[in-house]
Amino acid sequence: MNTRDQIAASLKWKLTDIYATEELWEADYSAAQALVADFPAHAGKLSKSADALYAALCDDSSIWQLVERVYTYAHLHKDEDNGNTKYQGMTDRAMQLYVSAQAASSFLDPEILTIPEDTLLSWAAQERFARFRFRIADVDRRRAHTLSTEEERLLAMAQEPLSGADNIFTMLTDVDLDYGTVVNESGEAVKLTHGSYNMFLVSPDRRVRKDAYETFYKAYRSMKNTLNATYSTSVKGDVFQARAHKFEGALEAALHNNGVPVAVYDQLIEAVHEMLPVLKKYLAIRKRVMKVDQLEMYDLYVPITPDVDDDMPYEQAKVLVKEALKPLGEEYQTLLDKSYTEGWIDVYETPGKTSGAFCAETYGVHPYVLLNFQGKTDDAFTLGHELGHAMHSHYSAEAQPFETSHYRILAAEVASTVNETLMTHHLLKGETDRVKRAYYITQFLESFRTTCFRQTMFAEFEMKAHRMAESGEPLTVDSLSELYRALNELYYDGAHVDDNIALEWMRIPHFYNAFYVYQYATGLCSAVKLADDILHGGAVERYINFLKSGGSDYPIEELKAAGVDLTKKESIIASLRVFAQYVDELDALMQ
Repeated sequence: MNTRDQIAASLKWKLTDIYATEELWEADYSAAQALVADFPAHAGKLSKSADALYAALCDDSSIWQLVERVYTYAHLHKDEDNGNTKYQGMTDRAMQLYVSAQAASSFLDPEILTIPEDTLLSWAAQERFARFRFRIADVDRRRAHTLSTEEERLLAMAQEPLSGADNIFTMLTDVDLDYGTVVNESGEAVKLTHGSYNMFLVSPDRRVRKDAYETFYKAYRSMKNTLNATYSTSVKGDVFQARAHKFEGALEAALHNNGVPVAVYDQLIEAVHEMLPVLKKYLAIRKRVMKVDQLEMYDLYVPITPDVDDDMPYEQAKVLVKEALKPLGEEYQTLLDKSYTEGWIDVYETPGKTSGAFCAETYGVHPYVLLNFQGKTDDAFTLGHELGHAMHSHYSAEAQPFETSHYRILAAEVASTVNETLMTHHLLKGETDRVKRAYYITQFLESFRTTCFRQTMFAEFEMKAHRMAESGEPLTVDSLSELYRALNELYYDGAHVDDNIALEWMRIPHFYNAFYVYQYATGLCSAVKLADDILHGGAVERYINFLKSGGSDYPIEELKAAGVDLTKKESIIASLRVFAQYVDELDALMQ
């Protein structure tokens, strides 16, 4: 592995675009500290006049622009080498600044709601409030679910104990629980962990997969009552908070924050149910190719095509991404060139560098992409994925003021997945080799199965578990396991649903952040439909406008303008039809 000094400057990001010197970072840090210290002076004055409200919002915006820039610079330097104590210290200072800014401005939204609605909206209609208008409307929308200042203070104090179940789950499953050992393909006894379990599930040796699966769930079974207590406590906490804030249910409370109608959740589940026969067909292909009498749950992740993840140097990956994304237009192509040549991307793995890949943004500066490029086709897809986020951030920052430049999670994964979908289409368009076609198609189908079907099943489980609690039904090991087993039997018709998989709900960390996972499914389905529209319907302008919309509206409305109406199941069905087309082709290829 090369050291950072051995990597060419053209293959590293250029953090001097944020601050040319660290003295400038220190100056902004001090300026932000001063603004944060002065900000509480606005408290108690917002309702006095439009001028008072405007001044507070302007100062708040100034604080967060500085905090974002200061934090991003320090954090990205630390990501280059997490062992660098200088940047550890700067990142800690930036994080402390972030926390103090949050605390100093915590009164802002609750106090805005003390302004009579008619008065607030008349002030917001003034031209100078244009950049704050969406925020004000969003705060006002929560009026019916906001309690008195004292009641909100008490609920805020309850947040730490209410999140205790999540902390206990994490400590139990990540630290205390012994998952045992598994004898690997070479006959060696290997300690079973979360990470090694996933590796064992893709082993070509079925004995290894089965042993890992059974050993893993044996550990969860040994703690089933404790894990039932943590999850049921988490669910009851969600129900308590929803009721305290006058919501009909926990689902409604969770979706309300992002302005998502419950119809979106319902339509996703309904659409996926409608297309489950296609998933059953895909599972039948897997069973046939694997030549097994019964498809077990530990057979679902092993590759069914030879690995043809070809070597792909970074220069070739850049060309592939650019060629695949030509349908997005000339401006997008020009921006890709800028990202390649102007210090947006940190390409190669070096000692101490943060693992994985991500995109970071800071308003007024280009986005930054961290990679750990290993020279495979899969790395090219990672490049395309992260550049999807980068272009979303760039377009948004160019078109929006700071206040509406940050897009929400439901929209975030759309831009990255559109790129991946276009890359899959591009590779298949020029590929005649049957083995490679089957490989690329299977990669797409597996991503779709695990992101759309599996996450929708999770979403349905969460919804039903919370409704059980809301109706007074006891949440026991048996009742939750029966619910989870029934959902697996519905979704994975064609595979053997056993007693182990009925316990899987006990190990899903996302269940402690309720009603989050549905966004993975809606994001993927939205992206697949948009990519299909771009390729066949000339929807490029609508899509670029979606990227430019940033956080100026709720994601549901932004996607609707782009051509994806998630309140109607047809938008989900359209993406599932693409899945069905690829299943049919795989079926023909694997005969």
